[in-house]
Amino acid sequence: MSKEKIKAWDGEEFVLVISEDGYCFCPVCGEKSKDKDWRPYDEDGNPSYDICSCGFEFGFDDGGCPPYTKSWESYRKKWLNGEVEIIFGRRLSLAEKIEQLKNLG
Repeated sequence: MSKEKIKAWDGEEFVLVISEDGYCFCPVCGEKSKDKDWRPYDEDGNPSYDICSCGFEFGFDDGGCPPYTKSWESYRKKWLNGEVEIIFGRRLSLAEKIEQLKNLG
């Protein structure tokens, strides 16, 4: 695994985790992207407005501006507790969610 450091326009720095084969993991749920070029934020910290299968929309659920990491943590807790409705992808068991989160380190 490698990491890409992003510095947002407000100065906040955050890290995206990248798989050994170059795919980004969702910073909320740890799901591996299906597109090698996909990133939830660009190099300037601007959100993609893409929606992960965990339901998190980058640019909406994070309020559209930094600090992103606080919104990831808040949403992740709801996702783990089954408090968010999953429309994209399949529902994961708690054990599967915990295993997927290991992608983030």
